[in-house]
Amino acid sequence: MALAFLGLSAAPPDLATLARALTSSDAAVAKRAGDDLVSLARERGRALARRGSWSRADVLALLALQLVDPERFAGDEGFRRRVLPLLPRMLEPQAPAGLRDALLLELNQVRGFDFAASDGVERAWGAIPRRASGRRSETASGLRFDADTAGRLTASVYSLPSFFFDLKTADAFLSAVHAASPERTLVVLTDSTVLAGLAPRAKELSLRLLDTYGRPYSPWPRDPFSLVHARNGGVRVLVRPNLQRGREEDANLGPELVRSLPEDLDRAWGKVTWSTAPVPFHNGQVMLTPDAAWITLHALEPRILAILGIDRVPVESFATAAGIGRYLAAADRAAEELSRLYGRPVRFVHPLPRQGDLAARTELMRRIGGGAGYDLDSIVTLLPGGKALVADAAAGRSLLAKLPAADWDILRRGYGLEPAGDALASALRTAQGTPEVEALGGFLDLVAQQLAGSGMTVRRLPVLTVPVALLADRSGLSHESFLLTWNNAVVEVRKGQARAEGFSYLLPSGDQAARDAFAALGVHLDLFPPLVRSIVLNGGYRCASNHLRSPS
Repeated sequence: MALAFLGLSAAPPDLATLARALTSSDAAVAKRAGDDLVSLARERGRALARRGSWSRADVLALLALQLVDPERFAGDEGFRRRVLPLLPRMLEPQAPAGLRDALLLELNQVRGFDFAASDGVERAWGAIPRRASGRRSETASGLRFDADTAGRLTASVYSLPSFFFDLKTADAFLSAVHAASPERTLVVLTDSTVLAGLAPRAKELSLRLLDTYGRPYSPWPRDPFSLVHARNGGVRVLVRPNLQRGREEDANLGPELVRSLPEDLDRAWGKVTWSTAPVPFHNGQVMLTPDAAWITLHALEPRILAILGIDRVPVESFATAAGIGRYLAAADRAAEELSRLYGRPVRFVHPLPRQGDLAARTELMRRIGGGAGYDLDSIVTLLPGGKALVADAAAGRSLLAKLPAADWDILRRGYGLEPAGDALASALRTAQGTPEVEALGGFLDLVAQQLAGSGMTVRRLPVLTVPVALLADRSGLSHESFLLTWNNAVVEVRKGQARAEGFSYLLPSGDQAARDAFAALGVHLDLFPPLVRSIVLNGGYRCASNHLRSPS
């Protein structure tokens, strides 16, 4: 086929004929059509490269050529299966990185172009140093999990997509993290808009910027995977098997990290591999100490329901001893599975109604239910030396009752709340007295009593709930409230000294109360400029980060 007509101002090739040939039952005809399509696409890319510049319209035109028939590609699985094997060859590896990156940014928005397809295309086009599929391990045994209360943070992983955060927010946040820990490597998964703005400061801030090419990841890398250690000492990214509704793409966030790590960092981490955990887990619902994995009953809910073969918590059955017994038996089985995964016994941060008067057992199940829907790391912080901080709804009410006017203004402006003045204060104070907050408060008191009874030194931290209805801009939000909770912090030990880091919640009195509470237990607390959108979506600092540790 002659290719001279492929100048950018010339008429497009007859793709309809090639598309029909590509789907021919004659293998030889289909192969010739595929080869011709590859030649057409590569020549179009070379023409753009020779010109040295391209518009978004040029990129979209090239992408349409690569997909042959974009609408059919998205809607016809059989046709898509014919096109996908051709895509890795449709751009030369030596094509300008800017053109390649612009194509990938658009391609990753195309329905039907999934992570597995991107794995092959991005590697063939030279966008990533390795394929995730080549680093997958089928075994997930013998892994070592670091405790949340020991070791120094040597690297932190953040996900900062531009559709959640602008450059100014990302820069302020990362600058503060670097200032608090200059020796730490900060790995940032982001896309072109934020990446381009951060690139000039990458060396200064110890940033390693990984381009996700617009794949729709959330800003919460802690939930979908754990950074653990394989038997050979290398880093293993352990991906959880249970998808979270609305965040299904996050199942690929761990493999994305594996395939995108720069070569030097990959070598330093022992040639990183990844595997899928044999049982469900949620990192926001477990707190690891050297000798235990602390959880709530809610952390086991997905597995309990699977064991019982039901799709919702059988609350009505908790009025009977048999119903409570069945649920706890399933919980024990699920806890044992987690114990094997984490390599340490599972312990509950609250008592369980295993025996005694039925009315008391039912009441205890009701009180435990007050913690449903809240991640454990948002309401409890475990510290070295058998110490703990537990959120306190009553302390939150007390904080609001004596809040100075300047704090109210900072809070209002920081989150874009309305109305202002006394009306805002009244609405927020009322929100702390709802049945839901009262139930949470009862659960938190139960947790504090349990941890103190286990021998821990326990102090309390204020927690506040903010109705989404108070936000001036509620676009894209469907949940009812979000927490301001200083418990959502990460702890490390440097040369024997414990420190913690988390978000400022744009409430100076609350920030200071948190610093004082941590200090009273011998821990210095650094508070960073917050990722406000993450907080509004109920993602605290632990949710927004994942960390690699080394021994103290």
